[in-house]
Amino acid sequence: MTITKKERRIAIGIGIAIGVAFSSMLVRYAFQFKESKMQARPGNYDSLVTAFDGSAFEPLPEKIRMVLPHGLVVHYEANRPILSQTKRVTSKSWVIETSGSFRSERLFVLAEENFEGNVSKIDFYRASELYLKFHHPTDVDSFKLKIDSERFRIIGKNSSSGEWILQIKRFSPSDIVKTINELKREFPELSTIRPVLWVPPR
Repeated sequence: MTITKKERRIAIGIGIAIGVAFSSMLVRYAFQFKESKMQARPGNYDSLVTAFDGSAFEPLPEKIRMVLPHGLVVHYEANRPILSQTKRVTSKSWVIETSGSFRSERLFVLAEENFEGNVSKIDFYRASELYLKFHHPTDVDSFKLKIDSERFRIIGKNSSSGEWILQIKRFSPSDIVKTINELKREFPELSTIRPVLWVPPR
């Protein structure tokens, strides 16, 4: 028994439709499986434990979730603001690993929520970078020899502000505060040491 061209086309069409339906089911299953694995992973926003050491963290405010929808909480600390040293300010700080401009780029963002009274303000900083400015024009190569290369690295200069960019290896909120204080104490030639504000891409 032979089949006609029309019957052959119908059979091919049915085969393609079954293949597409089966493939989409497999893709949907793979995404659901990946999503469930991500939710169980430490550092996931819903896990409420950090990826670094498994310590508990407070749920992220909605604004942080909106700005950084995909990320892992690496560090969390309460009442350790990196800028305000007043005792009246209470704060919550999350260091979140996310992807940068390029998918392969790892970006660590410090999201800090500060409260003064009932008013809450959220700021974002690059957790692994500080800006440095010197009192006088300085040979940056001689400064590089003074700093601990295991912990710090000069990675460039901000062309608009003239500040040098220092990459730091330890960047929990308390490590950032300690590093700023240590650099102020050990290097009097530095006039400014400040965290780098991070502006979310639009």
